[in-house]
Amino acid sequence: MKPAQESYRFPIDYPQYFEETKDGKKVLKIEYLTTLPEDIAKFLEHERPQLAAHQLRSFYGHVKRTEHAWRRGLTLAEAVNEIKKLESHANDRLAKGRITRTFHDFVRENANRVVATDEGKSLEAFLEHFEALVGFCAGRLSEKERT
Repeated sequence: MKPAQESYRFPIDYPQYFEETKDGKKVLKIEYLTTLPEDIAKFLEHERPQLAAHQLRSFYGHVKRTEHAWRRGLTLAEAVNEIKKLESHANDRLAKGRITRTFHDFVRENANRVVATDEGKSLEAFLEHFEALVGFCAGRLSEKERT
């Protein structure tokens, strides 16, 4: 039996989306839009068995639908609950062999970081971080269903 491949090693404080500017404002750390999602995408590209692109899009689609509903009147608490549901979906798909451990961990860590007590800042940060991951995964992941 082939040994299981290690999953991506996320930074110890991951996800810690924000840094404080000199004037006291919290802004999204640039690495959550650049180097970090690119590193994760590179790992996902070479992780075996590979994450299928449609699985990534499925989770991202849920996030985008939640964002649109929130912008149209869904309460922040309801939107956060929708994001929290992603963890159970990830657990199910990991157990069925449909997603990789790294992607499961990405979903779990980020879903747990989104809260309803920050006026939507963590939700927006997760949206931007996930969008960056999707962009860096373009052309790297297989379109075929894993068997």
